[in-house]
Amino acid sequence: MKNLQWAWVSNLMNVRYRITKSDDKIVFCSLNKIDLSVLAEVRSQSSTYNNGKTRAGVLSNAEYTVVAFTDSKEYLKSSKIFKTELRYILNSTNFINKIIEESSKEKNKSTSRLIHNLTSLNAHNIQEFYSLVPQENVSRKMGKQVGYVKKIVEKEPEETAMAMLKMAKNNAAMKVEFSVFKKLFDLNPDLRATNHNVHKVLMNVFYLFFPDFTDKNVKVIIGDTDNKYMAYFDYESIHVAFYHMIENAAKYIKPDTEFKVDIVKGIKKTEIIFDMNSTQITQEEVNIIFEEGVSGKLAYQTGKSGDGIGLSRAKKILELNNGLLSVKPYYDTAIITMGVTFQRNVFTMALPHGK
Repeated sequence: MKNLQWAWVSNLMNVRYRITKSDDKIVFCSLNKIDLSVLAEVRSQSSTYNNGKTRAGVLSNAEYTVVAFTDSKEYLKSSKIFKTELRYILNSTNFINKIIEESSKEKNKSTSRLIHNLTSLNAHNIQEFYSLVPQENVSRKMGKQVGYVKKIVEKEPEETAMAMLKMAKNNAAMKVEFSVFKKLFDLNPDLRATNHNVHKVLMNVFYLFFPDFTDKNVKVIIGDTDNKYMAYFDYESIHVAFYHMIENAAKYIKPDTEFKVDIVKGIKKTEIIFDMNSTQITQEEVNIIFEEGVSGKLAYQTGKSGDGIGLSRAKKILELNNGLLSVKPYYDTAIITMGVTFQRNVFTMALPHGK
């Protein structure tokens, strides 16, 4: 990462250099073996080596030391120009290094989040399994685990089915985490857009969440049952966007209501419309609800707020696929139930028409 960030300066000026901090920690180095062999001899801002074919210099301030080498004819002819460039590198070092460090922190933050989320999801899967099959009993029945688990499945078929559905959902969530990391944090994401049946892709995600809606007594009504609308997108990334949208709905939708999903052919794009009664989105929140780290005020009050990344990720993924994500709250439908304000909120995902 650092070498790639620093290399643009080296390539731009045809200068090889090494930058060290005051504690002698190397920040960057593009010197070759010949440069390194005479590094200790470089004591002035400009001098020539290799029978005049190489110019080198060293310059320091309170924080950094820069040693530079070049074979460029421009710098060999003019010691003044070389010294100017050496000062330019040194004076730019602190600024560039801060940018690199901030970029690294953001990358590490994303990596830490990935590890944390995968660890949590894996723990949930283990918990689901051992809620059915006590761990201590499995460990005691060496060589008889299959028969023991089979008896539990036969005795508790409904609980087993629910546990398996939850584990499938957690596994899908793990896939989502990997996909998001690859698509959103890669400088050149691998997008393979082709024609897809929107209804089928949507249903591949929806089935994971039906238990969540059932628990809230929410009736899910999905249109386009004849599967006629196509859109052009990268399947893996849009699968992630659908996952986040449906997860968001399952978390914030009002119990004992209907969740309507329609797929329609717009003028320029195929639209997926999620129409629900869910926790209130205020006028102040409409313009920031898709920003990372933002959760609605009511989400915090009800203890349902997460990291505020689901809708942000969905929006970014849609944009990678030349799509759009928007929300339209209906403030005149607001109603307070058990101290929580709900209202009709309509989210619209738009994807390019199939080709």
